[in-house]
Amino acid sequence: MGFTLNSYDHCIANKLINGKQCTIVWYVDNNKISHVERQVVEDIIKKIEEHFPGLVVHKEEHLDFLGMNIKFPSDGTVCIKMRQYLDESISEYGEHIHSPVSSPATKNLFDVNEDAPPLNKENQERFHSMVALLLYVAQRARPDLAPAFAFLPTRVTRSTSEDEQKLIRVLRFIKGTIAE
Repeated sequence: MGFTLNSYDHCIANKLINGKQCTIVWYVDNNKISHVERQVVEDIIKKIEEHFPGLVVHKEEHLDFLGMNIKFPSDGTVCIKMRQYLDESISEYGEHIHSPVSSPATKNLFDVNEDAPPLNKENQERFHSMVALLLYVAQRARPDLAPAFAFLPTRVTRSTSEDEQKLIRVLRFIKGTIAE
């Protein structure tokens, strides 16, 4: 079919069709095809169905894919939300998430206090899990979290109480912006 695998993610393939990018994304048994022209998508589906008869196809304006709630409004935009992951992360740190803040990080985000006490094993595992979950969200649906997730993943193997406070600030920001 002439698609080229993405060099960063081999579960994504792209091809220019009619001067516009067509993208196929797959994960296990879930696939998503996108192009600005609906007929291009229909033609690709037909070609795939020739090789995989009985393929189940959904063509809604709303799609749940890999934890992403994707909506395709009629104005040609795409809206991606991952509310369940955000709710889960806030719940995990619920006792620490009080008033919302106006930004996900302070100017001290990249500062490391070598004297800060390390997290115990249980809290370190929780920190690591939440950073991984929110990194997934930040890369797909919340680019406003990107600065914090340029730093926090570097701390998962040696996380301290200071790092945990930085994560809690992100969660406070999320709590205040979750409806947006």
